[in-house]
Amino acid sequence: MILPERVLGRPGANWMRSGMASAPMWRPLKALILPLFLAACTAPSDLPAGSAPLDPIAFFAGVTNGEGSLDTIVARPVPVTVSSLGFREHGGLKLIQRIKEGDQPLRIRTWVIRKVPSGYVSTLTDAQGMVEMELRGARAYIGYTTPSGLRIHQQLALQPDGRTVRNRLTAHKY
Repeated sequence: MILPERVLGRPGANWMRSGMASAPMWRPLKALILPLFLAACTAPSDLPAGSAPLDPIAFFAGVTNGEGSLDTIVARPVPVTVSSLGFREHGGLKLIQRIKEGDQPLRIRTWVIRKVPSGYVSTLTDAQGMVEMELRGARAYIGYTTPSGLRIHQQLALQPDGRTVRNRLTAHKY
């Protein structure tokens, strides 16, 4: 998000002292800061999805593959590929993922997902503690914190073909 202060400079910076901008001109810009901040903080909309409910254990059992890009504010998009192998065990799923992000070395992570009376519980080798997983119809909402302190929010949306899941992952440091 680019706030007007970042575009125009800090209030009180040299450009304001030199007379290039006057206080009356700055007042309308101050009025824009709160609405811009609130707009940037709103949750992203739900991904489009089909009507069939998503069962993550059934969907990820066997071989699945994904392609996408990692888009950051400070760098160009980086291609990401994920190859997964899921096995059913102990009434749940163990999912091993091989992840390749651009030129970075291949990394492997493991999910364990179990169905419980209240929904699903999950662990992930990339997560510090338990992974939150809430299913609502064709969508799964996942949240966890990485060991480095990044807060991860992920949405999976089962598509009408029943064979495709769209995935949106956002990471926040603060």
